Amino acid sequence: MIRIEVEWDKVPDEGDLLECRSWARLEWSAGRYILTRVHDRDTRSERKGIYVPQYPIANWIVANWWSLLYEPWPFIEALPEAEAEATPQIQAWLQRHCLRAASPGYASPFTNIFSQGGDRIAMTSRRDPSNAYPRMRVEFLENVEHTDNRLELADALGEYVRRVLDRLEGSDDDRVAVLREEWDAICDVSGEEEEFCRAAGRLGLDPFDVEEWPRHLREWFERAAPGELSSALVTDLMEAPDLEQNMSAQHQALLRVVEECGLGSAADVTTLPSVMSNAHEEGYALAERVRSEMRLQDGERLSDVGEASVVACRRALAIHESNQIPEGRVMGVIGWRAGQAPVLAMRGHRKLDAARFLSARGVFMASHAMNDGPRLVTDGKTWDQRASRAFGAELLAPRTGVKRLFGEVLRGRGRDEGGQYEAESLVAQHYGVSPMVVRHQLENSSEVLSGWM
Repeated sequence: MIRIEVEWDKVPDEGDLLECRSWARLEWSAGRYILTRVHDRDTRSERKGIYVPQYPIANWIVANWWSLLYEPWPFIEALPEAEAEATPQIQAWLQRHCLRAASPGYASPFTNIFSQGGDRIAMTSRRDPSNAYPRMRVEFLENVEHTDNRLELADALGEYVRRVLDRLEGSDDDRVAVLREEWDAICDVSGEEEEFCRAAGRLGLDPFDVEEWPRHLREWFERAAPGELSSALVTDLMEAPDLEQNMSAQHQALLRVVEECGLGSAADVTTLPSVMSNAHEEGYALAERVRSEMRLQDGERLSDVGEASVVACRRALAIHESNQIPEGRVMGVIGWRAGQAPVLAMRGHRKLDAARFLSARGVFMASHAMNDGPRLVTDGKTWDQRASRAFGAELLAPRTGVKRLFGEVLRGRGRDEGGQYEAESLVAQHYGVSPMVVRHQLENSSEVLSGWM
């Protein structure tokens, strides 16, 4: 549940009149978290709300509406902490997604809002480092990892924008007229226009300023058939974007793979229902269930991923090597051939451990995320992609088994850097995975999970 509560206050008309007129106490909560919870240095106490002008926040929400709701975290790197340095590309993303960018000069939480794919939206906050802003009266306290429903957030943000516009009703400031016009344009988009806007948002583009787009994207969007930009395959492609590449050409190459393999939606099977609060827990839970049905102990190696597919999908997974898959962030194409059997198309000449891991990820996608046609297996950070990585790791190399075997090897090899490297390699060989998978599983065997971000 998302709540944005505003209590209007009055301040002297000094400085920016819109900021003065929209001054209010703001309390923003998501689930059990209060994003605006702060320590007040003057009173040496905690409170749930902050006092800031609301016009800049409403203006930022409207300006970034489609990106806020549909653009995921597209980078390989993890989200930065509040005071961390960031590349220009990440800084540009933060300008679209970080609430702190909405009202520079005022206290705002380092809260990032972004898509998790499907109907999911993520809201993350990082508490302020101690004494990072000594001149600020407040210090934000919440560390947040929250996933919610996109429509619920859209409703909450829309209601907030309407309240701010109501508060500014009667103002003759041109900025209010522009904000109302832009908000009306968002509210009035047709179904076909909304598909275009959602797709633009996934790439962090402004759908109302097409002339500023890269040419290849502009041409692709202009000639796209109805429904093409919202297909599952295109959505996956956009959620792991190679913006320097010609995405239209990538899409055409992937469609050839789909045609070559005869891929479509899943058969009418629902073998792995699961509702979890985060993606990695979902992936782990489903992998544990499959291994349990296969009667595999956590120290045993899964000899054939196809056997796991029979349990998860009630069908064996077929592997198809294709030279049509473009190099980049797409690892494979997964779908069901004639609705009867899952097929994973991947580039050939992969190392055995990489092929096993990719195949395991394909089993997750084929069994759990295939209602809307062929999908891509990518290095993206959306829910299904993260869950498939967690599933693949736990299916092939369960955390408890990895941790135990790693400890046994360390006792014999020593705990220095060389011993740890050798232990990782031996555990990886035992399970038939890469040392990186072992490293992630060791990290995730603790109570604090990295989430495969």
